[in-house]
Amino acid sequence: MSVITFSSSFGSGGSVVAGLVAKRLGWDLHNRAIPAEVATQLSVPLDAALSQDEAAETRLGRLLARFSVQLAPDARGAVPREVFADEEAFQKQSEAIIRHLAATSDCVIVGRAAAIVVGSTESALHVRLDGSPEARAMQAAHALQIPIEESKRRLNETDRARRLYVKHFYKRDWADAGLYHLVLDSTALSVGRMC
Repeated sequence: MSVITFSSSFGSGGSVVAGLVAKRLGWDLHNRAIPAEVATQLSVPLDAALSQDEAAETRLGRLLARFSVQLAPDARGAVPREVFADEEAFQKQSEAIIRHLAATSDCVIVGRAAAIVVGSTESALHVRLDGSPEARAMQAAHALQIPIEESKRRLNETDRARRLYVKHFYKRDWADAGLYHLVLDSTALSVGRMC
């Protein structure tokens, strides 16, 4: 089986590009399904799994609550206290799901530190999409049809949460080019040219 992992900063189009790559290859796409599966396996509410999904530290609770809503528009309510109760169980379950997906089907996996989890598996290609914060904020504002100030706010919050998730669980820098086979400035290329 082969797997392509995508890591992306806010506004770099990671979900869009990953979806197009999966469609073009005829492979399974795993993005928001992973937190839902983690929630099922751990028997916790989906919003709890989403909040932990790219979370790192309890003191970021408000940030994570907003981030979880951004990831899943159907997630409602405050972040439950049990979200932070057992980080080790959350991490182990997330990793088990990612490894299972990579081992059982040709697939594209977005986020979740999948490049670290899958690691140097021979059949894996790890891709990172990034760009300057200014260009990403503009790209996201256009794609999401939101004001530029709102886009900048979301960029700061989302990038921080993703960076802290990788730092907290894996003691790594999520933007470290050494984690990836391919790093692209997706603000300099059209989506069509990347897929």
